[in-house]
Amino acid sequence: MTEKTLHEAVHEHLEYLKGQGKSERTLYTYSKDLEQVEAFFGPDKKLSAILIPHVSGFLKSDALLKMHGDKDRSEITVKKTIRVFRTFLVWAKEQGYIPKLPLPKDTPMGRSLKATPEVSNAESDPVAAAD
Repeated sequence: MTEKTLHEAVHEHLEYLKGQGKSERTLYTYSKDLEQVEAFFGPDKKLSAILIPHVSGFLKSDALLKMHGDKDRSEITVKKTIRVFRTFLVWAKEQGYIPKLPLPKDTPMGRSLKATPEVSNAESDPVAAAD
């Protein structure tokens, strides 16, 4: 397992997304979301040192929930930042930078990581077939 700092991994992740064809606007907003993460944990924090209690702390922190001037961030903005952070952690695990996801159990995992598909198939779902 390669020891990466948060800053190194964030930079590499953004380059990966650029290579995946993400728009400049998406790259910009993701970089702003990940700047919040870096500001909370510190850019020199080793990825492998970020554990579930640390992530829980971030998810409850003013760094995530408040804007400058102590004004609350919108729920939509907070959820997007959490989604970007979660996606970054999943990517880091796929790269072998962390052994497991340091996400609290109540962290929403989003469509890409759910065990069951969003759209039910009437043949395999007796409730949907009855409708």
